[in-house]
Amino acid sequence: MANRRQSKVADGAQRVVAKVWEIRRVLVLVFAYLFLFVWLFAEGRDADIRPSEILAIPNDPLWEKPDSEHWFGTTGDGTDLFELTRIAMATTVAISVVISGLGVGLTFFYVMMFSFDPGERRFTLLKRIGRVVRLLPAFLAPVILAGGAGGGLLVTGLTLILLIAFHLAPTVAKWFEEGEGGQGIQAGYVLGLTRPEIVTNRVVPVVLRRLIGVFVCLIPIITLVEMSLSFLGFAGDRLSCGDLVAHGQDVIIEAPWMAVAPGMLATAVVVILSLLGWLSSAALKTGRLPRWI
Repeated sequence: MANRRQSKVADGAQRVVAKVWEIRRVLVLVFAYLFLFVWLFAEGRDADIRPSEILAIPNDPLWEKPDSEHWFGTTGDGTDLFELTRIAMATTVAISVVISGLGVGLTFFYVMMFSFDPGERRFTLLKRIGRVVRLLPAFLAPVILAGGAGGGLLVTGLTLILLIAFHLAPTVAKWFEEGEGGQGIQAGYVLGLTRPEIVTNRVVPVVLRRLIGVFVCLIPIITLVEMSLSFLGFAGDRLSCGDLVAHGQDVIIEAPWMAVAPGMLATAVVVILSLLGWLSSAALKTGRLPRWI
């Protein structure tokens, strides 16, 4: 009996199943991120909250200790602290995602400016700039603090984006050099492919995949930076988890949950983001990350 060929639909379905199975670890992590972000950004109270208004201590505070109705207790004006902390954490994570994404994106375009140079030492200048910039955080710290002191999130964010780009660029340049030295790339040259074609079609996809791993590992780091600045009072009149903890310290005797509860939730979210970042980096085969990450 003659063998019957599979239909195109069945053949395509098998390829889809095989591909899904191949990236199953990545898909699980994507669902984990979606679950976390849906919870953080779930619809709730208006996020346009001014800490100076809602955390002000009235003459007759309406504090309530944590109970079954208010897991984290309430603030002096009776606001549910758990909901307030969730909104504050969502704001912090959103800022971290934007800064991390723009920093990684700027790194990629910065390195790409050198990658099409035909010379073998095309990344030399970039690496020299990277070595010099390692000294800059000490000089740029006042800029970050100056931007935060006036509520200048734009100044602080731009400074952090530049720091990410200049510190990450030498590592990404090394990835380009390693990618162009593979056996498959050499075979491409033998087949007559031009260097721009090889870089664009063979090297860039691998670098972009590894950059996604860097991006997810950066999110918890920038989250900690943002919370640290807001805890020190450099967030302006903007709701932040670090700001909640700082306000809670002022009433640590009367209402200790005001400082402890936001700190616990912030710790849990940062730990979860860190674990997801490490697992995602491993699943995407990012390889060895820069030491500062």
